[in-house]
Amino acid sequence: MSRGFLSAFLVFLCSSCLYDKSGSPTPASCSTSPTSQVSFSRDIFPIIQTNCLQCHDAKNHYGGIVIENYTQIAESGRSGELYNTIQISSNGKAYMPKGGRLLDCEIALIQAWIKQGALKN
Repeated sequence: MSRGFLSAFLVFLCSSCLYDKSGSPTPASCSTSPTSQVSFSRDIFPIIQTNCLQCHDAKNHYGGIVIENYTQIAESGRSGELYNTIQISSNGKAYMPKGGRLLDCEIALIQAWIKQGALKN
């Protein structure tokens, strides 16, 4: 086996752990257990930033929904709107994000954060 092939294989093997089945990078937040204290800045905001802000920021407020800061995200979480739009229905799909769905661990983190009081931590 050539040294170049072995190096390339090891790089592939290590980097494959960072991707989910769709080929999208798996967020670091999925390493946090929803049974522990969920952090807005470490766990929740990166999920929102990656999956929601392209359509729900002040410039592109699809459906009139803007969730680009803690206050807006927490309000959406406390009202039930955030969780209701990302939960998986019986057909395996979610209303949001458009064209896909969040990973199960991301949904669990958002739900845990809301249940923990949607803290700004």
